[in-house]
Amino acid sequence: MEPEYAPIVVEHFEHPRNGGHFEAGEGVIRGVAGSVEQGTMFVLSARVADDRIEAVRFEAYGCPHCIAAGSWLTERLVGLDRAQLEAWNWRDADQALRFPAQKRGRLLILEDAVRALARDWARGG
Repeated sequence: MEPEYAPIVVEHFEHPRNGGHFEAGEGVIRGVAGSVEQGTMFVLSARVADDRIEAVRFEAYGCPHCIAAGSWLTERLVGLDRAQLEAWNWRDADQALRFPAQKRGRLLILEDAVRALARDWARGG
């Protein structure tokens, strides 16, 4: 991969964690943001139990940074309650993954997907 990628981005891109999705059902929530036409799309699904996120899966369309961000995020959301999920900010991913300034807009789309996940949780899945 090109040197513009931080080592953590390379690691998560080459070895993504928690790819895929959970089938709709009891205790499963879903959040989607972006679009293929825009060039960036994130689909998050999570299992919720005892008012906490138990597991997260992601699907992403976009550059290696997007794949890495989705993978990285799935490890960070486990254990959060709904209020913590609603408070999640794209800057957490930017700080960890060191996105180039011109690609930070993709993290705003990721934040939108997290917010959509929280809204689905508030609606009861």
